[in-house]
Amino acid sequence: MRFSTIEKVNTACRLCFARCGIILHLENGKIVKVEGDSDDSKSQGYLCPKGRAIMELLYAPDRLKYPMRREGNTWKRISWDEALKVIAQKLKEIKEKYRAEAVVIHMGQAGVAQDIRPLIQRFCNVFGTPNFSSSGSQCHLARVMGNVLTYGYFPVPDINNTKCIVVWGSNPTSSNPLMARRILESQKRGAKLIVIDPRLTPLAKKADFHLMVRPGTDGALALSILNVIISERLYDEEFVEEWTIGFDKLVELVAKYPPTRIAEMTWVPANIIKEAAFVYGTIKPACIIQGNALEHNTTAVQSIRAISILQAIMGNLDVPGGALWTRFAPLSDITLGKERCSKVDPVGAVEHPLFNEFAKQAQANLLPEAILTEKPYPIKAMIVSGANPALTFPNTQKTKEALNKLDFLVVMDLFITETAKLAHIVLPAVTFLERTEICDYGRFGTVSRLTFHNKVLPELEESWSDWKFWTELAKKMGYREFFPWNNIEDTFNFQLKPLGISVEQLKKEPSGIIYGNKEYRNYEKDGFKTPSGKVEIYSEKMKKYGFDPLPVYKESDESPVSRPDLAEKYPLILTSGARILEYVHSRFRNVPSLHQRVPEPRMEIHPETAKGFGIRDGEEVTVESLHGSIKVKAKLTESILHGVVQISHGWSEANANILTDDEARDPISGFPPLRSLLCRVRKK
Repeated sequence: MRFSTIEKVNTACRLCFARCGIILHLENGKIVKVEGDSDDSKSQGYLCPKGRAIMELLYAPDRLKYPMRREGNTWKRISWDEALKVIAQKLKEIKEKYRAEAVVIHMGQAGVAQDIRPLIQRFCNVFGTPNFSSSGSQCHLARVMGNVLTYGYFPVPDINNTKCIVVWGSNPTSSNPLMARRILESQKRGAKLIVIDPRLTPLAKKADFHLMVRPGTDGALALSILNVIISERLYDEEFVEEWTIGFDKLVELVAKYPPTRIAEMTWVPANIIKEAAFVYGTIKPACIIQGNALEHNTTAVQSIRAISILQAIMGNLDVPGGALWTRFAPLSDITLGKERCSKVDPVGAVEHPLFNEFAKQAQANLLPEAILTEKPYPIKAMIVSGANPALTFPNTQKTKEALNKLDFLVVMDLFITETAKLAHIVLPAVTFLERTEICDYGRFGTVSRLTFHNKVLPELEESWSDWKFWTELAKKMGYREFFPWNNIEDTFNFQLKPLGISVEQLKKEPSGIIYGNKEYRNYEKDGFKTPSGKVEIYSEKMKKYGFDPLPVYKESDESPVSRPDLAEKYPLILTSGARILEYVHSRFRNVPSLHQRVPEPRMEIHPETAKGFGIRDGEEVTVESLHGSIKVKAKLTESILHGVVQISHGWSEANANILTDDEARDPISGFPPLRSLLCRVRKK
């Protein structure tokens, strides 16, 4: 008789940034049960549908299990050795014929919180290409730019200790449920809640104020709130006097944005703007959660700067309950950027030089155009790691055309994605349970802590970790001296040297090692990390690059105001990209339990808007923009602003990015206008 033993392993789910604690039940080395960890201080036993579907993802029958090479319309199984030989040979040939910059390496978010980025950048720098790009071209980096330009830091809201919370352009219920729960707990303790969103999100339903703003006008709304706070002298005068530059010029700017005027522009009633401004302006401390939706407009960085200034003049910076500074562990830099950085500019450096200075990478939204036109130089090969540009890049038709034009495309992922279907070689990746990681919680703002996550399971069949692929490829290309580590723990030990700790020490501390104590108002001692050492309401750096030094609002290139002629033909505003709890961008739609919960894409539309087009709930409609058209079923809901339609992205059968634009970008960050385009809807 054989007896099986159940082993319990405590770890953290890394399918999104929430990092909920989980307990895995293993029987003979295979997971048989997943449950939330009630002892985890953050998640307290909570597990979202994605976390509950870990076993389905891990043991999915359609997971990539070995490398494959495309031959015509079929895939041929090959060995890793053959795959590495082909990739190394192709990269060398392209470098010799077109130079190193003809190769692009693009990294996505599929390895959520897995910071393999420095290692990939090291490979790029050794190879000689400046064209490393990432999902940061469409997510997060515009917010970083707006905040860093203003006060030198990227803040994290201190939700647990605040008395007023503004959720602006974010839906944590779907994107970060643990954050949503913390918000509601804070509200129960008496904190006021203000939600700014064109949709009636779950948090908006419970908010003290819900400002249903017209997509794309967040910057104008922020300036109008500033107008009220300044005219009523609600701001922190002492802080403004001592720690800001350009406040007098801000006073002149916001005078042009009274709520009575801005109400017509933003579709938010003037009395609601005033009341929300008074609540935010009279309750301290307060914090603002800046969402991804703020980035996807043609005035992204300026809108974010206006919101950052709003936090600043209230004195809510680096104080308990306000905007806390993020900290990062001082790890060794392994990118080799200083020693071997390419002298050739990456794609997008000319069009968006400030993004290039901040990100030090190519602006991915310009890659399709660069591939097709061969300007500023030919691009012939691309390696895509954990990303799906064929679904997630704007202007899908152009993106697919560009990917098909490449001489060589390699995709490393868990499944055959829409992008992988176009590849010459696909490589099997591992899940978070099959790789070893270090997580830096300092980036989340509250605790400066490093944790070690050892892999729980062996790699599935021939799947490789990202670390193994990049180090083995480097060695195959003759770069062994630059990749001297025998395993990933050697790499981590190299990175940990400045902290004076080792992987072995991290392993002995399940809750991690604290590398810094939280202190408040550090600016009083060190100033702000800006050229002036103060909050720069008026930014000389912006002026230097030819941008308005103040957060001036500009209508998006496609709006009823800027293009009334277009609005006659395309009378509705399209906003795309809203997160769904069950999915992350284009991932997990092949997981049965998740697909059963959300089986198909829908276009959200208000019943009154739908009535004007004779559209019924569940009816298939055609959505058209200047850039393309798709067919999708309508979902009538009063939880969306009248005159606006919303389509989530990531669906191959109704790809919202067929409708989006890659050219009318935010001039500062290069981010695409995914949230504020004009469209029309017609019945089938």
